[in-house]
Amino acid sequence: MSTTTTKLGLKKPNFATDDIENTLNELADNFQKLDDDSDDYVDFLPLSGAYPIAKRFYKKTPKSGDYIGWVNTRTGTSAPTWQKLKQYTNGDLIVPTVDNGHIYKCIQTGYSGLTEPVFPVSVEIEFGDVRGSNTWQTTTQYKKDDIVLPTIDNGRFYVCLQAGESGDVEPTWGLADGQTIYDKNASWVSYKRLKWKEAGVASNFRPYGKIE
Repeated sequence: MSTTTTKLGLKKPNFATDDIENTLNELADNFQKLDDDSDDYVDFLPLSGAYPIAKRFYKKTPKSGDYIGWVNTRTGTSAPTWQKLKQYTNGDLIVPTVDNGHIYKCIQTGYSGLTEPVFPVSVEIEFGDVRGSNTWQTTTQYKKDDIVLPTIDNGRFYVCLQAGESGDVEPTWGLADGQTIYDKNASWVSYKRLKWKEAGVASNFRPYGKIE
């Protein structure tokens, strides 16, 4: 029967008792383990995938004054940071620009808002992405990039494209992404609202190994 090495747990066949098929399988397992444990060299830190704590990535072209790579300080999933007015689809993952230990999944295709939401940390909580929005009002002076919601919810939000005063009658809100809606002196651009859900723990890669 085979034994295992102390550090990597590689299998050492016993040629006196192991058959050829078993020995070949154990050698194949050894090669796979060596490959899994080998160093990874990258140009950029991966923004997808699940990684254990202490996972390292090394830079392909380190430079003086730079860091040799990144080390993960928390077991979790990697994802890109939230971006404003970006279209996300169901299943897309993001993390806040300021780490809070959590990752979030898009559960309703649409566009993010102009201001990063306050990301909740309760497990599996669902929330929207229209921070700073208000319900549209008549004869109101709006500024560029103000966000309004129709008085009757239609699943969309509207970003002020042209500053000006709104009309005394609510406009007919367009239902196509990027459509312009004219509103007396102001104008708006239409976007579908998305929805996020807290989806678990985010990895936390940090630079390490300063090169003097």
